[in-house]
Amino acid sequence: MPHPFTFRTVRMARCGARGFTLLEALVVLALLGILVSLAAPAMTDLRARHQVQAQAEGFLGSLVLARSEALRRQQRVSLCVQAANHSCDASDHWQQGWLVFVDANDNGLREAEEALIEVHAALPTAVRLDAASTAKAYFSYSAEGRSASTSGAFMAATWRFCQTSLPVGWQVVSNALGKPRIEKYTPQDCP
Repeated sequence: MPHPFTFRTVRMARCGARGFTLLEALVVLALLGILVSLAAPAMTDLRARHQVQAQAEGFLGSLVLARSEALRRQQRVSLCVQAANHSCDASDHWQQGWLVFVDANDNGLREAEEALIEVHAALPTAVRLDAASTAKAYFSYSAEGRSASTSGAFMAATWRFCQTSLPVGWQVVSNALGKPRIEKYTPQDCP
């Protein structure tokens, strides 16, 4: 009895098999290239939107962390503009990144002996951040979880994240009680 798999069956399978010709493969690659080039600008815009939103959400996370740590530790916790050596910069350039720290002496500036809770790196160059508030150089939470300046007055603040090429931005708002939230906004001018 002959074996069912013979040279003749292999030869018949090869003759019946069809593949793509070089011309067909080149046409498919050309169409694929056109589709990718049409999708690339949309993907760039989507990436830019995500980048701005992610930075705003990171700042919101830092505010929530500072507030919860102030409540947990029962002492002032502050955010400030980051300078060299994990110290605070007195400017309002939040673009440089920020620190979350225990503000034991209630001055809004991090001293070397004060506990550092979080360090956020500088923002990507395309993302802009503007602080429109009383929180130009720092933002603090008292032991009760309320936002308060070093003099004890309430603090309310808005930090706006935008990118010049986008029609929409994100802003983080902290009310007089210190509760932060995030929302979309339409930037009039992205600095």
